Amino acid sequence: MDISICITTYKHERYIKECLESIFAQEFSGTYEIIVCNDNSPDNTESVIQDLINTHPKGDRIKYFNNVPNLGYVKNTLFSFSKASGKYIAILDGDDLWINSSKIQQQFDFLESHSNFSAVGTDSKVIYEDTPTPSHRFSDHPGDELSKDDLTDLKICQTSTFFFRKDILKDDFPTDIISADRCLYLLAGCYGKIKILPEEMSTYRQFSASISKNVTSEVMKKDFAIIPFIKKYNSDYSNLKLNSYFYYTLMSYSNVISKFDFFKASAGYFFYNVLSKFSFTPRKLYHAIKWSQRTIKQKYQIKKQNNSFV
Repeated sequence: MDISICITTYKHERYIKECLESIFAQEFSGTYEIIVCNDNSPDNTESVIQDLINTHPKGDRIKYFNNVPNLGYVKNTLFSFSKASGKYIAILDGDDLWINSSKIQQQFDFLESHSNFSAVGTDSKVIYEDTPTPSHRFSDHPGDELSKDDLTDLKICQTSTFFFRKDILKDDFPTDIISADRCLYLLAGCYGKIKILPEEMSTYRQFSASISKNVTSEVMKKDFAIIPFIKKYNSDYSNLKLNSYFYYTLMSYSNVISKFDFFKASAGYFFYNVLSKFSFTPRKLYHAIKWSQRTIKQKYQIKKQNNSFV
């Protein structure tokens, strides 16, 4: 099997058919399977999937699993990986879809011919389902080749574009975290570079009530468990950059946070970010300090405007 396409789904009855049909529309010369892991959705997600399995000409490519009781997003993601038999894994969330029919062919061809790369993503189109916000591109790195030193940057690629070598996966991948995608990107960086193809090849639906929009600081703190896991498999990763990165995400993406925890996170970000950019050149050091201070001030104002402080 060349590719295992792993889908996690929960309460996606409105989107899962379009998601799966975007896979069936792929023009790929090799073999692929579709692993669909439904986390015990209370809506009609399962019946939509079963109907496609029974009626679509390519429905027999779907291997369907329903978790009872549900596992939660990270464990369900890892469960889908455990069922994969392909050389490569492509991820697609159940509420997203691929919008380029040659997506997996391009990614497959790239990794087949570039042994020093462990993964390849693409840009994607962000769509806001329940707000009037205009659509836009996602990635800050279209066309780039990223090494491990770049993987603590923001907006590398969206999860539904990620395509990687299955053999990078580890049995001790942390489960009590919130950001399986960040952990997976960093893990891929342990074994090679990551290419980001410049075209938009997937949608990324945004909902005001999604998990990532309502996460608390206590939950975000769990992502610090990613650091020792990544260092275990590649000790060359910079501790300063990793700590700066996860203090930044704690400060920025916690949508329910006390002011005390915000200032602790911002102090951690400031300390590690300035040290990671430390230079004996006064001008460079000055810019690192000013940029860190400006970032903290911006994040504080956003938290204040959004009534995130408790």
